[in-house]
Amino acid sequence: MNQKILPMLFLAGWVLPAVADEPAPELEEVVVLASRATLTVRDIPVNTSILDQEAVREASWKPADEILRQVPGFSLLRSADSIAAAPTTSTVSLRGLGGSAASRTLVLLDGIPVHSPYSSEVFWARIPRHRIARIEVVRGGGATAWGNLSLGGVINIVTRQPQDSGFVFDGMAGYPATADLAVSGDKVSGRWTLGGSASWYDTDGYMNLPREQQGPVDEEVRKDHGTISGRVSYALSDRTRLFANASAFRETRHGGSALDINETEIASLQAGMETETPGGSRWAVRVFHDDTGLEDASVRILGDNESEILRAFEERQDRVWGAGLTWSSPVWNGHELTAGADYRWTDVLLDEYSRYNRGAPLDLLTTDSRQDMGGVFIRDHWRIDTKWQLDGSVRWDYVVNSAESELTALLPGTPIGREVYPSNNQSTINGNLGAVYRANDAFSFRAAAYKGFRAPTLRELYHAASTRGGVILVNNPELESENLVGLEGGLDWQFSAAGTLRLTLFRNTVEDLVQNITRGETGDSPGVIEPCGPLGPNETCRELDNVGEMRATGLEVEAAYEPSDSWSFQLSYLYNDTEITRAPDNPQLVGNRVRQAPEHSATARLRHRGRWFDTSLLARYVGQRYEDDLNRLEVDDFLLFDLRFARQINASTELFLAIENLFDEEYEIKVENNGSIEIGRPRFVGLGLRFRR
Repeated sequence: MNQKILPMLFLAGWVLPAVADEPAPELEEVVVLASRATLTVRDIPVNTSILDQEAVREASWKPADEILRQVPGFSLLRSADSIAAAPTTSTVSLRGLGGSAASRTLVLLDGIPVHSPYSSEVFWARIPRHRIARIEVVRGGGATAWGNLSLGGVINIVTRQPQDSGFVFDGMAGYPATADLAVSGDKVSGRWTLGGSASWYDTDGYMNLPREQQGPVDEEVRKDHGTISGRVSYALSDRTRLFANASAFRETRHGGSALDINETEIASLQAGMETETPGGSRWAVRVFHDDTGLEDASVRILGDNESEILRAFEERQDRVWGAGLTWSSPVWNGHELTAGADYRWTDVLLDEYSRYNRGAPLDLLTTDSRQDMGGVFIRDHWRIDTKWQLDGSVRWDYVVNSAESELTALLPGTPIGREVYPSNNQSTINGNLGAVYRANDAFSFRAAAYKGFRAPTLRELYHAASTRGGVILVNNPELESENLVGLEGGLDWQFSAAGTLRLTLFRNTVEDLVQNITRGETGDSPGVIEPCGPLGPNETCRELDNVGEMRATGLEVEAAYEPSDSWSFQLSYLYNDTEITRAPDNPQLVGNRVRQAPEHSATARLRHRGRWFDTSLLARYVGQRYEDDLNRLEVDDFLLFDLRFARQINASTELFLAIENLFDEEYEIKVENNGSIEIGRPRFVGLGLRFRR
């Protein structure tokens, strides 16, 4: 067994012996909003986790994506954090369903999607972490009610809803030079609730290359961002609430060299109504609009990181309108029906300047792409008796993609050509069926079968890209949707008065998985490799394509143990065996593991609530994985520790000291064909203050 995971197993063996006659930690009984029904964790047939207020508070210095790393199997592409990762690589994966720069897990903020409509990345910094109440994670295709992007599951970030007027200040300063400030306030007056918040973050970042690979061109990866938001709600009655939210977000990222800079601005609006009838029926209506502007430079690093060139510069404008309607009601003999519909319209205008000569672009490629997406679903949850529950749903979705592009020569400024892509239209029917059996107070069993899908993104269909390491990624307008069929079964065991254990076995099969397929490499000399065309030295051509079939078989383990009010321990572990099992057009891939999918990952958390201060120690292990489809670029495993001390000064004030990457481990998150290695964040020390009134 890998030596890096032994400390975690030792810690588990020391902490987990059963102790009777103490209060028992129970599975969360709060309603899981991500289920789109009035269900708790114990009611849902697929594996579901909740990061509660305590887990969120103890990671208070981290953005939402870092908080989610407590969930084994959660990852961003290449395991990068949101400080170093470019926006287009901040895509989400659960259970190893990755392989390309596109999310296969739907991320929601209070039930509203926060993915980019163009490439499905998530701008994590726009999520107000200081207002997070809990995070719900529903794994697998059991999240059928949400449709597209929920192939691997759904993550719903739930924010605090004010009950009283109040003010919150969160501040943190750390080394390497980092400042993080957030303020928010709420005013409750009669039927009205008003609120606002603002946040600012700035960091000098870190060098994301090993010292021996750094060259004159390299700088720290760093970023700064700010958010301002306002919200209002009005209670028409005790059963009906109207609400509206607005926010503005701006972020600047420096990717590690002078030319590698991108800027993003997002303006968002949401509004809706929630109501409950005297008969118990519940209605929820939500509408939303996002307007995103992005400027992104694509650079190529030359030689031994001695110089860089600007390969392309993008100016992108994304506009999305969406709406959702959900109804649920108890009906007869323990049945509860839930039904709903969703619609989202997206328009993306992309100007890409390329073929730079002496700092001036020679070509301009303008692409106008559109996506219409909608679906309807119905779900029935049947509480047969005190022991048995059945759950089933079915959903129909359609996706319509279209685009047209025009290439213009800037010198002398005449059109070169125009292309209208054929419409890419797809529709599908998916669903799930599951059961929960509560044998007694100690044991319950779960089982589910499901089918889900993911439509290709506009970026995958219509936009080529490149990396600073010399990889050219070619789009494919003929991509088909990915389709998942899965099975899982689980056991929930309260093994003592102080502890619980949750085990889940799963097997997922994905047809037509979209992967970056290596088509060739130039080596030391320039060459032509189709479909990429002319390439420079040491460049790699990869093309997006549908792979016939991949399978993921795994085991999830979650344990909680609270021997006293002072001590608690939590352990989560994922074993995930992924394999390409069929690839008629790419037989070289058969038997390979999916990119960026480790076989082993685990987290362990030990808490102590002391007289003078509270202590939390988090260990996170990510196993060995591969960067490429051919399984030639191996990324080493790593084990990291985070330590937090907190002192409650009074009822409203808390001081904390946080140390991330306690032992300053240098760990890999990416390996390039040319031997370049990208490393993760070094040790970070932060001192923070939280004030609530």
